Amino acid sequence: MTSKQKYIEFCKKEPIPIFMQPYWLDSVCEEGMKWNVILYEKGGEIWGSFVYAVKKKFGFTLITMPKLTQFLGPYIKYPKGQKYYRRLSWEKEVMNYFIDKLPKFDYFNMNFHYSITNWLPFYWRGFKQTTRYTYVIDKKVSLEELSKNFETDVRRRRRKAERLGVEVFEGNDIELFYKLNKMTFERQRLKIPYSFEFVKKLYENCTINNACKMLFTKYSGETIAANFLVYDDKTVYYLMGGIDPEKRDLGGMDVVMFESIKFALETNRDFDFEGSMIESIEKYFRSFGGIQKPYFQIKKVNSMILRLRNCLKEIIR
Repeated sequence: MTSKQKYIEFCKKEPIPIFMQPYWLDSVCEEGMKWNVILYEKGGEIWGSFVYAVKKKFGFTLITMPKLTQFLGPYIKYPKGQKYYRRLSWEKEVMNYFIDKLPKFDYFNMNFHYSITNWLPFYWRGFKQTTRYTYVIDKKVSLEELSKNFETDVRRRRRKAERLGVEVFEGNDIELFYKLNKMTFERQRLKIPYSFEFVKKLYENCTINNACKMLFTKYSGETIAANFLVYDDKTVYYLMGGIDPEKRDLGGMDVVMFESIKFALETNRDFDFEGSMIESIEKYFRSFGGIQKPYFQIKKVNSMILRLRNCLKEIIR
Protein backbone atom coordinates (compact mmCIF):
# COMPACT_ATOMS: atom_id res chain seq x y z
CA MET A 1 0.00 0.00 0.00
CA THR A 2 1.14 3.56 -0.69
CA SER A 3 1.36 6.10 2.12
CA LYS A 4 -1.86 7.71 0.86
CA GLN A 5 -3.69 4.37 0.86
CA LYS A 6 -2.48 3.64 4.38
CA TYR A 7 -3.50 7.13 5.45
CA ILE A 8 -7.03 6.69 4.08
CA GLU A 9 -7.39 3.59 6.27
CA PHE A 10 -5.78 5.43 9.21
CA CYS A 11 -8.39 8.19 8.92
CA LYS A 12 -11.16 5.61 9.32
CA LYS A 13 -9.80 4.61 12.72
CA GLU A 14 -8.54 7.90 14.14
CA PRO A 15 -10.35 11.23 14.85
CA ILE A 16 -8.46 13.06 12.10
CA PRO A 17 -9.69 16.69 11.77
CA ILE A 18 -11.63 17.56 8.63
CA PHE A 19 -8.87 19.72 7.12
CA MET A 20 -6.59 16.68 7.07
CA GLN A 21 -9.13 14.29 5.59
CA PRO A 22 -8.34 12.91 2.10
CA TYR A 23 -11.66 14.07 0.62
CA TRP A 24 -11.03 17.61 1.91
CA LEU A 25 -7.53 17.68 0.45
CA ASP A 26 -8.80 16.32 -2.87
CA SER A 27 -11.30 19.21 -2.90
CA VAL A 28 -9.01 22.13 -2.04
CA CYS A 29 -5.82 21.17 -3.89
CA GLU A 30 -6.40 22.93 -7.19
CA GLU A 31 -4.55 22.34 -10.44
CA GLY A 32 -0.82 22.60 -9.85
CA MET A 33 -1.07 21.66 -6.16
CA LYS A 34 -0.82 18.12 -4.78
CA TRP A 35 -1.16 16.78 -1.28
CA ASN A 36 0.84 14.01 0.30
CA VAL A 37 1.37 12.47 3.71
CA ILE A 38 4.29 11.21 5.77
CA LEU A 39 3.51 8.34 8.15
CA TYR A 40 5.46 7.47 11.26
CA GLU A 41 5.28 3.71 11.69
CA LYS A 42 6.71 1.64 14.51
CA GLY A 43 6.07 -1.97 15.44
CA GLY A 44 3.72 -2.42 12.52
CA GLU A 45 1.49 0.44 13.70
CA ILE A 46 1.00 4.01 12.48
CA TRP A 47 1.74 6.45 15.31
CA GLY A 48 1.60 9.73 13.46
CA SER A 49 0.90 11.48 10.19
CA PHE A 50 2.04 14.72 8.62
CA VAL A 51 -0.13 16.05 5.80
CA TYR A 52 1.21 18.72 3.47
CA ALA A 53 0.37 20.36 0.14
CA VAL A 54 3.04 21.23 -2.41
CA LYS A 55 3.07 23.21 -5.62
CA LYS A 56 5.53 24.61 -8.14
CA LYS A 57 5.55 28.32 -8.92
CA PHE A 58 8.11 30.18 -11.05
CA GLY A 59 10.42 27.19 -10.65
CA PHE A 60 10.20 27.19 -6.84
CA THR A 61 8.86 24.30 -4.75
CA LEU A 62 6.40 25.63 -2.20
CA ILE A 63 4.87 23.74 0.71
CA THR A 64 1.93 25.91 1.66
CA MET A 65 -1.70 26.00 2.73
CA PRO A 66 -4.54 25.30 0.28
CA LYS A 67 -7.43 27.75 0.17
CA LEU A 68 -9.96 27.63 3.02
CA THR A 69 -7.80 25.16 4.96
CA GLN A 70 -7.23 26.21 8.54
CA PHE A 71 -4.40 23.86 9.45
CA LEU A 72 -2.32 20.90 8.26
CA GLY A 73 0.78 19.19 9.58
CA PRO A 74 1.25 16.73 12.43
CA TYR A 75 -1.22 14.33 14.01
CA ILE A 76 0.42 12.26 16.76
CA LYS A 77 -0.77 9.24 18.74
CA TYR A 78 0.75 8.68 22.17
CA PRO A 79 1.57 5.38 23.91
CA LYS A 80 -0.56 4.84 26.98
CA GLY A 81 0.76 5.89 30.35
CA GLN A 82 3.48 8.21 29.05
CA LYS A 83 4.92 10.62 31.58
CA TYR A 84 5.20 14.24 30.47
CA TYR A 85 8.97 13.99 29.96
CA ARG A 86 8.52 10.95 27.70
CA ARG A 87 5.68 12.66 25.86
CA LEU A 88 7.96 15.52 24.83
CA SER A 89 10.68 13.06 23.84
CA TRP A 90 8.13 11.15 21.76
CA GLU A 91 7.05 14.36 20.01
CA LYS A 92 10.68 15.16 19.24
CA GLU A 93 11.23 11.69 17.78
CA VAL A 94 8.10 11.77 15.61
CA MET A 95 8.50 15.37 14.43
CA ASN A 96 12.16 14.90 13.53
CA TYR A 97 11.13 11.96 11.40
CA PHE A 98 8.56 14.15 9.64
CA ILE A 99 11.11 16.91 9.00
CA ASP A 100 13.63 14.40 7.62
CA LYS A 101 11.05 12.97 5.22
CA LEU A 102 9.76 16.29 3.85
CA PRO A 103 10.52 16.75 0.15
CA LYS A 104 13.13 19.35 -0.78
CA PHE A 105 11.48 22.76 -0.77
CA ASP A 106 12.30 26.41 -1.35
CA TYR A 107 9.52 27.75 0.87
CA PHE A 108 7.51 26.24 3.75
CA ASN A 109 4.48 27.91 5.34
CA MET A 110 2.01 25.91 7.40
CA ASN A 111 -0.49 26.41 10.22
CA PHE A 112 -0.61 23.75 12.94
CA HIS A 113 -3.75 22.89 14.94
CA TYR A 114 -3.88 24.63 18.31
CA SER A 115 -3.57 21.26 20.06
CA ILE A 116 0.07 21.20 18.87
CA THR A 117 1.80 23.12 21.65
CA ASN A 118 5.37 21.93 21.11
CA TRP A 119 7.14 23.18 17.99
CA LEU A 120 10.69 22.97 19.42
CA PRO A 121 11.78 20.18 17.04
CA PHE A 122 11.05 22.54 14.14
CA TYR A 123 12.86 25.43 15.87
CA TRP A 124 15.94 23.27 16.33
CA ARG A 125 15.86 22.51 12.60
CA GLY A 126 15.83 26.15 11.51
CA PHE A 127 12.10 26.84 11.16
CA LYS A 128 10.52 30.04 12.47
CA GLN A 129 7.19 30.52 14.22
CA THR A 130 4.51 33.21 14.43
CA THR A 131 1.74 32.89 17.01
CA ARG A 132 -1.74 33.38 15.63
CA TYR A 133 -5.12 33.11 17.34
CA THR A 134 -8.54 31.63 16.93
CA TYR A 135 -11.56 31.66 19.26
CA VAL A 136 -13.26 28.47 20.42
CA ILE A 137 -16.49 27.88 22.34
CA ASP A 138 -16.24 24.70 24.39
CA LYS A 139 -18.92 22.06 23.85
CA LYS A 140 -19.51 21.95 27.63
CA VAL A 141 -20.92 25.50 27.64
CA SER A 142 -24.70 25.59 28.10
CA LEU A 143 -26.90 27.75 25.89
CA GLU A 144 -27.73 29.87 28.95
CA GLU A 145 -24.03 30.43 29.68
CA LEU A 146 -23.44 31.13 26.00
CA SER A 147 -25.98 33.95 25.93
CA LYS A 148 -24.59 35.46 29.13
CA ASN A 149 -21.10 35.54 27.61
CA PHE A 150 -22.23 37.51 24.55
CA GLU A 151 -21.05 41.08 24.36
CA THR A 152 -23.80 43.67 24.87
CA ASP A 153 -24.02 44.71 21.21
CA VAL A 154 -24.50 41.10 20.10
CA ARG A 155 -27.40 40.64 22.52
CA ARG A 156 -28.92 43.94 21.37
CA ARG A 157 -28.69 43.04 17.67
CA ARG A 158 -30.18 39.59 18.32
CA ARG A 159 -33.14 41.16 20.12
CA LYS A 160 -33.61 43.59 17.24
CA ALA A 161 -33.53 40.76 14.70
CA GLU A 162 -36.10 38.82 16.70
CA ARG A 163 -38.33 41.87 16.96
CA LEU A 164 -38.12 42.46 13.19
CA GLY A 165 -38.94 38.84 12.41
CA VAL A 166 -35.56 37.78 10.98
CA GLU A 167 -35.69 34.00 10.49
CA VAL A 168 -33.01 31.31 10.22
CA PHE A 169 -33.26 28.36 7.86
CA GLU A 170 -30.97 25.62 6.59
CA GLY A 171 -30.46 25.57 2.85
CA ASN A 172 -28.44 24.03 0.03
CA ASP A 173 -28.41 26.91 -2.46
CA ILE A 174 -24.67 27.19 -2.99
CA GLU A 175 -25.11 29.92 -5.63
CA LEU A 176 -27.02 32.09 -3.17
CA PHE A 177 -24.37 31.54 -0.51
CA TYR A 178 -21.56 32.45 -2.91
CA LYS A 179 -23.41 35.61 -3.91
CA LEU A 180 -23.66 36.74 -0.27
CA ASN A 181 -20.07 35.72 0.44
CA LYS A 182 -18.87 37.71 -2.56
CA MET A 183 -20.80 40.78 -1.35
CA THR A 184 -18.77 40.72 1.88
CA PHE A 185 -15.50 40.96 -0.07
CA GLU A 186 -16.86 43.59 -2.45
CA ARG A 187 -17.90 45.78 0.49
CA GLN A 188 -14.23 45.83 1.50
CA ARG A 189 -13.17 46.42 -2.12
CA LEU A 190 -11.49 43.03 -2.23
CA LYS A 191 -11.61 40.34 -4.88
CA ILE A 192 -13.06 37.05 -3.63
CA PRO A 193 -10.06 34.67 -3.42
CA TYR A 194 -11.80 31.52 -4.70
CA SER A 195 -14.12 30.72 -7.56
CA PHE A 196 -17.71 29.54 -7.43
CA GLU A 197 -16.60 26.20 -8.92
CA PHE A 198 -14.08 25.78 -6.09
CA VAL A 199 -16.74 26.36 -3.40
CA LYS A 200 -19.28 24.17 -5.19
CA LYS A 201 -16.85 21.24 -5.40
CA LEU A 202 -15.96 21.63 -1.72
CA TYR A 203 -19.63 21.76 -0.74
CA GLU A 204 -20.49 18.67 -2.75
CA ASN A 205 -17.62 16.61 -1.33
CA CYS A 206 -18.36 17.69 2.24
CA THR A 207 -22.06 16.93 1.77
CA ILE A 208 -21.27 13.41 0.59
CA ASN A 209 -19.22 12.95 3.75
CA ASN A 210 -21.87 14.52 6.02
CA ALA A 211 -19.46 17.27 7.02
CA CYS A 212 -21.07 20.60 6.18
CA LYS A 213 -24.14 22.75 6.71
CA MET A 214 -25.29 26.11 5.36
CA LEU A 215 -27.49 28.35 7.48
CA PHE A 216 -29.25 31.43 6.09
CA THR A 217 -31.29 34.29 7.54
CA LYS A 218 -34.14 36.01 5.75
CA TYR A 219 -36.13 39.18 6.30
CA SER A 220 -39.41 39.92 4.52
CA GLY A 221 -38.81 36.98 2.22
CA GLU A 222 -35.31 38.11 1.21
CA THR A 223 -32.17 36.19 2.21
CA ILE A 224 -29.77 38.60 3.90
CA ALA A 225 -26.95 36.56 5.49
CA ALA A 226 -25.43 33.07 5.51
CA ASN A 227 -22.82 30.86 7.17
CA PHE A 228 -20.97 27.93 5.63
CA LEU A 229 -20.05 25.44 8.37
CA VAL A 230 -17.87 22.35 8.14
CA TYR A 231 -17.38 19.82 10.91
CA ASP A 232 -15.75 16.62 12.08
CA ASP A 233 -16.49 14.49 15.14
CA LYS A 234 -15.08 17.04 17.59
CA THR A 235 -15.54 20.52 16.14
CA VAL A 236 -17.78 22.73 14.01
CA TYR A 237 -15.79 25.32 12.06
CA TYR A 238 -17.04 28.63 10.75
CA LEU A 239 -15.51 28.39 7.29
CA MET A 240 -17.13 31.28 5.40
CA GLY A 241 -19.90 33.79 5.79
CA GLY A 242 -21.67 36.47 3.84
CA ILE A 243 -24.13 39.30 4.29
CA ASP A 244 -25.95 41.81 2.14
CA PRO A 245 -24.17 45.05 3.16
CA GLU A 246 -27.39 47.05 2.78
CA LYS A 247 -29.03 44.80 5.41
CA ARG A 248 -26.22 44.71 7.95
CA ASP A 249 -28.16 46.60 10.61
CA LEU A 250 -30.91 43.94 10.77
CA GLY A 251 -28.82 41.57 12.90
CA GLY A 252 -28.96 38.74 10.39
CA MET A 253 -25.32 37.70 10.85
CA ASP A 254 -25.60 37.70 14.64
CA VAL A 255 -28.64 35.43 14.49
CA VAL A 256 -27.08 32.99 12.03
CA MET A 257 -23.88 32.90 14.07
CA PHE A 258 -25.83 32.09 17.22
CA GLU A 259 -27.64 29.24 15.44
CA SER A 260 -24.30 27.97 14.14
CA ILE A 261 -22.86 27.84 17.66
CA LYS A 262 -26.08 26.28 18.94
CA PHE A 263 -25.78 23.53 16.32
CA ALA A 264 -22.26 22.75 17.58
CA LEU A 265 -23.28 22.58 21.24
CA GLU A 266 -26.38 20.51 20.56
CA THR A 267 -24.28 17.95 18.66
CA ASN A 268 -21.63 17.84 21.43
CA ARG A 269 -18.96 19.66 19.43
CA ASP A 270 -16.73 22.66 20.06
CA PHE A 271 -17.26 25.71 17.84
CA ASP A 272 -14.17 27.18 16.19
CA PHE A 273 -14.43 30.66 14.65
CA GLU A 274 -11.26 29.88 12.64
CA GLY A 275 -9.73 33.08 13.96
CA SER A 276 -8.57 36.22 12.27
CA MET A 277 -5.64 38.58 12.79
CA ILE A 278 -7.71 41.44 11.30
CA GLU A 279 -8.63 43.64 14.26
CA SER A 280 -12.27 44.31 13.34
CA ILE A 281 -13.00 40.63 12.62
CA GLU A 282 -11.19 39.50 15.78
CA LYS A 283 -13.35 41.85 17.83
CA TYR A 284 -16.53 40.44 16.29
CA PHE A 285 -15.53 36.82 16.95
CA ARG A 286 -14.45 37.67 20.49
CA SER A 287 -17.83 39.28 21.20
CA PHE A 288 -19.49 35.83 21.19
CA GLY A 289 -17.60 34.75 24.30
CA GLY A 290 -15.15 32.28 22.81
CA ILE A 291 -11.87 31.40 24.48
CA GLN A 292 -8.70 32.61 22.74
CA LYS A 293 -6.56 29.73 21.45
CA PRO A 294 -3.03 30.35 20.16
CA TYR A 295 -1.76 28.28 17.27
CA PHE A 296 1.53 28.19 15.38
CA GLN A 297 2.31 29.36 11.88
CA ILE A 298 5.56 27.60 10.96
CA LYS A 299 7.82 28.95 8.20
CA LYS A 300 11.16 28.23 6.58
CA VAL A 301 12.75 29.73 3.46
CA ASN A 302 15.57 27.71 1.91
CA SER A 303 15.87 29.66 -1.34
CA MET A 304 18.34 32.56 -1.19
CA ILE A 305 16.33 34.38 -3.87
CA LEU A 306 13.14 34.14 -1.81
CA ARG A 307 15.01 35.21 1.32
CA LEU A 308 16.20 38.37 -0.45
CA ARG A 309 12.68 38.98 -1.73
CA ASN A 310 11.27 38.70 1.80
CA CYS A 311 13.95 41.05 3.15
CA LEU A 312 13.09 43.64 0.49
CA LYS A 313 9.39 43.36 1.35
CA GLU A 314 10.16 43.95 5.02
CA ILE A 315 12.33 46.99 4.20
CA ILE A 316 9.60 48.47 1.98
CA ARG A 317 7.00 47.81 4.65
